[in-house]
Amino acid sequence: MTSFASLYEKFDASQARKLAGLIQQAYDQFDLRGTGLWKLEGSHKLVGQLGKEEVPFGFVVSEIGSNNVVVVFRGTKRFIEWFKDANIQLVSYKNSTEKNGQTVKATWDIADGVTEESSNEIPTTNDFGDVTAGFRGIYINLRQQMVEALDKCSADSRIFVTGHSLGGALATLAIPDILNNTQFNNHQKIELYTFASPRCGDRTFATAFQETGIQHWRIANTEDFVTTLPFPTGNVFRAESSMKSPEVELGQGGVNGVDENPNPIFGFFKEMYNRRKRRMPDYVHTGTPVYFTFHAAALEMHHNLHGVYMNGIGQKPLDLIK
Repeated sequence: MTSFASLYEKFDASQARKLAGLIQQAYDQFDLRGTGLWKLEGSHKLVGQLGKEEVPFGFVVSEIGSNNVVVVFRGTKRFIEWFKDANIQLVSYKNSTEKNGQTVKATWDIADGVTEESSNEIPTTNDFGDVTAGFRGIYINLRQQMVEALDKCSADSRIFVTGHSLGGALATLAIPDILNNTQFNNHQKIELYTFASPRCGDRTFATAFQETGIQHWRIANTEDFVTTLPFPTGNVFRAESSMKSPEVELGQGGVNGVDENPNPIFGFFKEMYNRRKRRMPDYVHTGTPVYFTFHAAALEMHHNLHGVYMNGIGQKPLDLIK
C-alpha cells in the first residue's frame, strides 16, 4: 500500500509557489489591461497571450535558463463571480453535446466580458466524458492561442499547466487538448498544478484524466467553499441505479434555462429537491489533493490566491511533519 509520505514525495512546494506567482501576474495583466503598463516580471519570457487584448485570460511563457514552459490561466477576479458565471450543465468534452445528442451553444457574456462559443470541437482520440458547459465555453475561446504558442516551443520542453479558481478548471480541461493536439504527447513531460479549483467534469472525465498518467497536484484550502462546487452529486438520500439516465435538465436553471434563475447554483439546489428520487449527475475532482487550512472571517478570504494560497502552499500534510 502506498503511504502518504511516498505519495507526496514528488510534490514540489517551491515550484508551486513559482507557478502561483505567475498566476498572480495573470491577474495583474487583467487589472492593467488597456494601460500599456503591464509587463512580465521575473525569469520568464512571454511566448503567447491567452484571450483578447481587452480581456486577457493568461499566457504561455518559457523559463529563462531552463527548458520549462508554463501555461497560465487566471480565474475570475472576485469570489462572487464564480457563482454568477458558472454553468454546471454537463456537456461532452469533445463536441459540447448533451446526453441526448443535442449540441449546446451558449452566447451569453461570462467571466468579465468573455462571450462563450461552446460548440466548437476539441479533437480527441479517446472519450473524455462530460464537463461543465460554462468552463468548456471559456476554454474553447482560449485553446487555439494555447496550441499555437506551444507549437513555438522546443520539442524537448517540460510543460507545466496551472491556474487558480476558474483558471484551475481551465488548466484541467487543457490537459487532454495538449496531449492530443500539440507536439507534447508524453505524459511524463507534463505536470498540472491547480489552486482552489472547482470540479469541472463527471466520473468518466475524471477516470479518463487519470488514465493519461498526468501528475496533477490539486492544492486546496479546506475552508474554501469554491473547491466543493459543483457538489459531487445531487443524490441526497440514496444513489440511484447507474443504468438510469441522469437528469439532462440539471444546470439549465441559469440565465437562459427553464427556470431563468440568474444563479445556476440555486438552480442546482432546486433540482436536488424536486428530482431527488432520480439519479443525478456526478461531478468528480481529478488529481492528488494537497490540503492546507486557513480560516478567516469572510468566505472570499478563504479563496484568495495571494494572501492565502501562496502562504498555505508551505504547510505540509500532517503525516509528513516530523
